[in-house]
Amino acid sequence: MKEGYNWIPLLQGNHAISIAELAGFRLVGKMRSVLIVDDEIGVRESLKLLLRNDYEVLLAKNAEEAFSQIKEHSPEVILLDVTLPDLDGLKVLQIIKQDNPNVIVIVITGIMTMEMDFEAKKLGAYACVAKPYDIHELRLIIAQSLPAKALFTSTSKHHLPDYLTFEDK
Repeated sequence: MKEGYNWIPLLQGNHAISIAELAGFRLVGKMRSVLIVDDEIGVRESLKLLLRNDYEVLLAKNAEEAFSQIKEHSPEVILLDVTLPDLDGLKVLQIIKQDNPNVIVIVITGIMTMEMDFEAKKLGAYACVAKPYDIHELRLIIAQSLPAKALFTSTSKHHLPDYLTFEDK
């Protein structure tokens, strides 16, 4: 039942079900995609295992692979490590957001500072998460980011009617 769509787990007895299942709906459509960009294979593979039931998971070990995956697959969410072997993660973030302003980027860092958080968000990151991260928190951040992506996408494609502008006439 989970395959093919995102779901937010709820507990009913001993079984996890989605909000849609609880309401009696079956959601169909393309599974949401998450690109994991991290130079550590263990991080990439463990995140893939933890997210694969809910998302189509793509992997990249460096910036070059990340740009290729983005071009080929257009993921909706990107988990981006700040420390990459070929290019600084914040530079990668900047390039990603220039070319794909609606993609959600969640920055993952081993050393979280206020400056890092501020700089990442200034460059367009949805959130910053420190390693070691709580997988439940990370899954929640990903799930919460997707409605934000839909809002960004819908507002960027449409213009507000004249009566909703904020200018004085």
